[in-house]
Amino acid sequence: MVSEPTDRRCPDCGVTLEPMKLRTDDGFQVRAVSEENREGLLGSLGVKEKHRIDPFVCPECARTLFYANLDD
Repeated sequence: MVSEPTDRRCPDCGVTLEPMKLRTDDGFQVRAVSEENREGLLGSLGVKEKHRIDPFVCPECARTLFYANLDD
């Protein structure tokens, strides 16, 4: 689920950004991978934290911004 853009504004135009969908050709979700290890057993094995990406687009200039959803 994409978070609401109520506090996200275009740094160029100042208008509210609109949520958009981001897909890959093979259907996998795009994730941001942190340098931090996950907690628990997987973290002890070196598995890194992964966060969903929430993309937004400016309806005026088409600038696209990506935010890592750290609440996952």
